[in-house]
Amino acid sequence: MKRRHRDAKVDEVSASTAAGLSEPIDAPFGQRGSKDAETWLFDSDLEAVHEAATQVREFCADLGFGDVEIARIELCVYEAFVNAVEHAYGNRPGHEVRIMVDVDAARLRVRVCQRGVPLDAGLIAQTPTGFDDLPSGLDALDCESRGRGIRIIKAIMSSCRVEADGDYACLSMTTPRPETQS
Repeated sequence: MKRRHRDAKVDEVSASTAAGLSEPIDAPFGQRGSKDAETWLFDSDLEAVHEAATQVREFCADLGFGDVEIARIELCVYEAFVNAVEHAYGNRPGHEVRIMVDVDAARLRVRVCQRGVPLDAGLIAQTPTGFDDLPSGLDALDCESRGRGIRIIKAIMSSCRVEADGDYACLSMTTPRPETQS
């Protein structure tokens, strides 16, 4: 795995960086090594999604999230990462997917960012939460098989929206932080 620093050229991320980075880089909203914010770079390869989810899983475990909550957050990272690879980069490796997490007293925010085809903020905002409006039974076979990732994210996370971070388009997802036991 290759490590990239924040000031490194993003265009130098190569297709050989299939699994992502072993250490975080500087986050624009936190200090390197901070418990409150981390950023990781990954290649736009579907195999890298496992490392991305693992990084977020470890971050959430350190915050005190329970196993069920961590699994839900991890699922959202998978869905957003796969969407970035498939829709922003057309399943082509050699591009950057940036995962940024930050936390404050009330919430965790996870952002999956890319510089490929821009996210459609209107489409994401209009995507319904949940699956009650989809056909069931045999009628489901005629239903469009795409577009369920955002529904999953919206059903799990308390918010899901598009944000810009410089020349990156980010899918930003938030969820309440677990209450600390006193």
